[in-house]
Amino acid sequence: MTTVGRFTLEDGCLAGPHAYMHERGNAKIKGILDGKDVVFNSVAHLSPDLETAILVALQTDYAGWAGMKEVESWLR
Repeated sequence: MTTVGRFTLEDGCLAGPHAYMHERGNAKIKGILDGKDVVFNSVAHLSPDLETAILVALQTDYAGWAGMKEVESWLR
């Protein structure tokens, strides 16, 4: 099992915050797997392995997403 922040990958099963995964995370993973995520492609080599690289990318994107959700709630 590999865990980074709120995300875990074990035996090919990815777990993360449901709302994020539904709204944005699944598309993020698709972009990574399709080779179209420019940021992931440029920094993945910095991680010790591919699983960790994917989880770091998701956690980083999640942090930005969660921060924007918080700002949106302040503006309502």
